[in-house]
Amino acid sequence: MKFLAHILVGLISLQYAVAGTIVTSVSTLPSFGNVYPYNSSTSLKYTVSGTSLTAPLIISSSPAFEVSLTYGYGYTGSITINPTSGTVSSTVVYVRFSPSVVATYASASNSVTNASVGSTTVSVTVSGTCIATTVPSGASAYYNTIGNVRGAGLKTALYGKVSVGTTAVGYTPGVWNAYATTDVQPNGKVWDIYSARFDVNSPYEYTLSTNQCGNYSLEGDCYNREHSFPQSWFNSSTPMVSELNHVFASDGKVNGMRNNYPYGNVTTATYTSAYGGKLGTSTANNFGYTGTVFEPIDEYKGDLARGYFFMATRYENLIAGWSTNGNAGDILAGNSFPAFLPWQLSLLLSWNNLDPVSDKEIKRNNAVAALQGNRNPFIDSPQYVQRIWGGSIAPEPTISSSNLTYTHNGTNTANLYWKSGNGNRRIVIAKAGSAVNSFPTDTFAYTANGAFASGTNLGNSCYVVYNGTGSSCTITGLNNITNYYMAVIEYNGISNITNYNTTTFLASAQVTLPVKWLGFQASLYTDESVLLNWQTATEQNNAWFETERSTDMVNWLSVDKQKGAGTSNRINTYNSIDNIAALTNTENIYYRIKQTDVNGNYTYSDVKQVTINNNQNITVQVSPNPFHNTLGLNITLPTPQTVKIAIKNGLGITVAIFEKEVNTDNQYIQMDDLQSLPSGLYMVQIEHSFGTQIVKCVKN
Repeated sequence: MKFLAHILVGLISLQYAVAGTIVTSVSTLPSFGNVYPYNSSTSLKYTVSGTSLTAPLIISSSPAFEVSLTYGYGYTGSITINPTSGTVSSTVVYVRFSPSVVATYASASNSVTNASVGSTTVSVTVSGTCIATTVPSGASAYYNTIGNVRGAGLKTALYGKVSVGTTAVGYTPGVWNAYATTDVQPNGKVWDIYSARFDVNSPYEYTLSTNQCGNYSLEGDCYNREHSFPQSWFNSSTPMVSELNHVFASDGKVNGMRNNYPYGNVTTATYTSAYGGKLGTSTANNFGYTGTVFEPIDEYKGDLARGYFFMATRYENLIAGWSTNGNAGDILAGNSFPAFLPWQLSLLLSWNNLDPVSDKEIKRNNAVAALQGNRNPFIDSPQYVQRIWGGSIAPEPTISSSNLTYTHNGTNTANLYWKSGNGNRRIVIAKAGSAVNSFPTDTFAYTANGAFASGTNLGNSCYVVYNGTGSSCTITGLNNITNYYMAVIEYNGISNITNYNTTTFLASAQVTLPVKWLGFQASLYTDESVLLNWQTATEQNNAWFETERSTDMVNWLSVDKQKGAGTSNRINTYNSIDNIAALTNTENIYYRIKQTDVNGNYTYSDVKQVTINNNQNITVQVSPNPFHNTLGLNITLPTPQTVKIAIKNGLGITVAIFEKEVNTDNQYIQMDDLQSLPSGLYMVQIEHSFGTQIVKCVKN
């Protein structure tokens, strides 16, 4: 009876009283839409609060989604908020989609959970689709005739590409209609380049078509069409007047206040919009220009700068003649290259570095290309800006990544998670056997591959396994008897304008895959209990196992904890019984095993489902018990079917398998030829369409 005693000793049932309440502002976020691998979506937000909490509030996201309490950086897979006297005041949580594998991430299986021990977990569902990159940075099918030229020659080469085969959509209704795909937020509202923000609540939003101007007198009245490169500078001529690469949706009032003033930095404002756009002057920050300028918020400075670089390229044959139109001479040099006066060029270069290409720009560029037939090359390949006009590379990040953790499947795959720093991108390097000792070099780009040893080798077998904007990655092709080391390095810029922070970077301790699983089973033991057993082939630095139970596949409760074998190269079998008497009205229960190693890193087993047949007429009895050479079962099922019967010994190893046809009436099934089995305790596992049941028996 040692096997049964081991099961009963392992039974731990944890019951928590509801201790507090967690409230979120929404139960689902709008879809993040299509996002390229290794890129991050625009962040969306919700608020969470808690009262009478007795434990920290833990906010955790599904893989490929990330959360932060700061809009601009600090994204990670899990955030902990410590209550003050049991209270978490209303807190904004920012969420973004950062996939690395092409797939659909449906809301039915992805969420951000808000949990505190003893309180009911509240989930906010999320969704998005990771699609294959169609126009990668650098040379692609669209840019394959550009070559490796620089300066004016590169600008002219791009002109030959973006000015051929284009279609003018027309100003009215063409531009209005285009905004339905080019300037729309994830929630379906208009994406106003002067007034849409995601770090604070919006005082107003616009509905496509319904709220277009029209007349306005105040902010929030309506939206219209902002020629970021003013119409008067090109005499409202076609096709510039409807060129979507510089005509953005914007609030009518803010558009009117901007007027035809150049873009610039403002220190003395005469007008400030509700969202932070400013009209005014600066005597120190505009590279020598002291006239009136308009400054949008930082979120869109790069968008506008790259729109200006596009105009200078797409209309290279015309722009020299525009400098005498209106006040265009305040920014234009009267030539095709460099096209801009020194002060404006310096400003545009600085804004291009300040606000790197975003998911919003990528999606808009794709939508514009579908309508007009051309692309903005400075969105597809931001390094073209520096290669044409020069200027400094992006500044080095000042905040490194932190809090590196990982999970694994025990054999060949590890999932890494970290908290991002303030770089706009990051690179992850992996090495087997010893710490990472080769690092990226500024102004060089590197190719990542999640399959270990398949990405760029920086030297000394240091491989690039991730290169993108997110805060997690999956590494495959690992060996469960090898230690691995990682380094996460923040950087700004892209391709030949990269600037890596290799001074203060995140380096990991050893990453190991300590457990190789042989199997995990969960099945009804009695009407009020479930038997779980699992086996491992090898274990390395394994601290413990926790059995977790769920009724909805979202909220999980730990119901048992057992010490692991530490380091072992033999088969180990573990068992646990979960008391489900309080769940008799539940149809399905789900179980998983959480394995934690001595460093605190953990992984999960597969999820197993157990069906409780409260309303079904199902009986299973062993006869005789104890048995000798023949074992019989009396079985009653609601419907006729084939059942699978497995006899397992005290180690959980299957020693005999039978398949039998069962009718609806009570039926006796006889299993012969068991004389070779040694005496001892056995478990008989019966699998049928209504679930699985286990009965114990003894052989004399």
